[in-house]
Amino acid sequence: MKGDGEFVAEAYKIVAKKLLGKGRLVERMTAADQEEQLGALGATSLEDDDELLASVKVTKSDKLSALEYRIGTKKALKELM
Repeated sequence: MKGDGEFVAEAYKIVAKKLLGKGRLVERMTAADQEEQLGALGATSLEDDDELLASVKVTKSDKLSALEYRIGTKKALKELM
């Protein structure tokens, strides 16, 4: 049985596959959308994001969620590339 962490990791892999145009997806992103999304993720490094999360400078739940999403997606992309 999968734990919460494994389910979350799988969800990020689904997002990463969509960004890379891989896997069985109902709706594929256009190349322009893929480029835009990957460019936005590339604005900061995974290490920068991890440091920001650890610094506790981000306290609002929406910003914290966005940061955690960015980190999870980058980790999943790293696995798939």
